[in-house]
Amino acid sequence: MKKNVFKWMAGLIALVLMSVLVAQLIKVPTFMLPSIYLVGMIIIALIVSSVIISGIVKLILKRTSFFTALCLVVSISCIFFIVRLYSPTLTIIVPRGYIGQVSLILSNVNKNILIVDSNGIGYINKRTFDKTYTKPIVLETNGTNISDQCVGFNPSTFWDQGSSLIASTNKNTDNEKIQFLSFEIVPKDKRGQKQYYSTDLPEVVDRTKLYKKK
Repeated sequence: MKKNVFKWMAGLIALVLMSVLVAQLIKVPTFMLPSIYLVGMIIIALIVSSVIISGIVKLILKRTSFFTALCLVVSISCIFFIVRLYSPTLTIIVPRGYIGQVSLILSNVNKNILIVDSNGIGYINKRTFDKTYTKPIVLETNGTNISDQCVGFNPSTFWDQGSSLIASTNKNTDNEKIQFLSFEIVPKDKRGQKQYYSTDLPEVVDRTKLYKKK
């Protein structure tokens, strides 16, 4: 009786974790292909590899049922992918009435600066830069939520990742590189329509905050 309860609990946990993983995979940027292709490929690969590994586990631990071994392997695999694919949902504060490009600059700050200035500039650390792909929550300084006025890079990839060089005036030093994540805030009557705003980043960023490899 206890074995059956454990077996079905393992199955339920595996099912829940796989559902969480699918929900997370749908949000992952795919650039050209629809997200359903990414979900399908990873889930099929996960199931096939889990079946193979479970067969090996069953051979080693003969008392363990194949179903239980499969559920445990699937659960561990799902947890691994969920942790690896985690993306923070940023809350960004913009000036009231701001329209234009919002750029989060890769920087050496310990704590992200998500209250952007009048040029739409904020600063984020390396971990946030590498992990962020989900659409942010965007508020004006008075608390008004204007997330519905935000337009991303394309339908499957919200954040545009780019770079810009700051020319060095000293021949003996390299040009500084600005790396950033960006999106647009458009007028209410242009919701969902990309306007291709641009900001002259070398002129407006705080160079003392730019990321430098240690």
